[in-house]
Amino acid sequence: MTSMQHGGNIYTERTNAPDLLDFSANINPFGVPESVKQAISAAIPTLVHYPDPQQTALTQAIATYHALQPEQIVCGNGGADVLFRALQCLHPKQALLPVPSFLEYETALQEIGCSVIHWQMLPNLTITDAILPELQTGQYDCLMLCNPNNPTGTLLKKSQLIPILDCCLQNGIWVILDECFCDMTSEAQQASLLAICTAYPNVFFLKSLTKRFAIPGLRLGYGVCADVALIKKVRQTGQPWSVNTLAAAAGIAALQDTAYQQQFQTFLEQEQPAFYHALQAIPTLQVWKPAANFVFFRAACTDLQERLLHRHILIRHCENYVGLDATYYRTAIRSHAENQILLQALKACL
Repeated sequence: MTSMQHGGNIYTERTNAPDLLDFSANINPFGVPESVKQAISAAIPTLVHYPDPQQTALTQAIATYHALQPEQIVCGNGGADVLFRALQCLHPKQALLPVPSFLEYETALQEIGCSVIHWQMLPNLTITDAILPELQTGQYDCLMLCNPNNPTGTLLKKSQLIPILDCCLQNGIWVILDECFCDMTSEAQQASLLAICTAYPNVFFLKSLTKRFAIPGLRLGYGVCADVALIKKVRQTGQPWSVNTLAAAAGIAALQDTAYQQQFQTFLEQEQPAFYHALQAIPTLQVWKPAANFVFFRAACTDLQERLLHRHILIRHCENYVGLDATYYRTAIRSHAENQILLQALKACL
């Protein structure tokens, strides 16, 4: 198996396949918006100055976009940066981590010496209300949640999430709620709980702009919490100038580009179910219904990634996720034409 901690590690693979189709990272297939390119270009003359350490303009743009207060927001060098800084401030002692889920959660928790207990999402690889008794044992001060979950792509509805958040609030448990893919679902408005964040001051929301606007090379994420004292503390943690000038300009322009956002939503509502059903039609695959812009599946072989690499296609092998083995994979949803190439390659390989 190709060694890969994350998707999107194209640099080694492209040495042998310069025309590689990368389905391993869940990036918006529409590419960088023209508005973002123009904003980056216009910001170049300001590179002679240090970035705004408070990121006032970017924070205000995010606040306006979500109808929040600026003091509820902290910006960072990608979602992972905000995650690590938030956990450094919270410094939990024992965290409950439903698995499989994003690899960086455990890394960030271990870095601060936090004990991590895995809660297996079996048998359907989704969180159920069976987690509530575990949260009521009194042994946890932190819960990690990813919604939609990475790598499974499953989405917990508000009716499923709110009892968990209520339980954590009653039991003094901090929740890191990663909504980085919430805005890349066909149910974006219904999926996010940001609108009721003031009811849960124990919840730290994690958001990202990099995948949604196809700018992962810039690194731009942010956190939201009703506990403004915590937000102030996170802002003061980690390196100064955590958001560079070009990333800030890109983020402001991206949030204002409603035409690009609507174009992607329309595309996803059409392409996501079509791609999902096409994968389902391949007899040897077990496919989970996706909520975001990627699809999780299980194959009858452990070398599917290698087979596809011979056809210059890269998908995400999920063997290094806790709770999964070498038969699990994840693929991004790219353009319709590229998705057809992958489907044909899968049929040929299997």
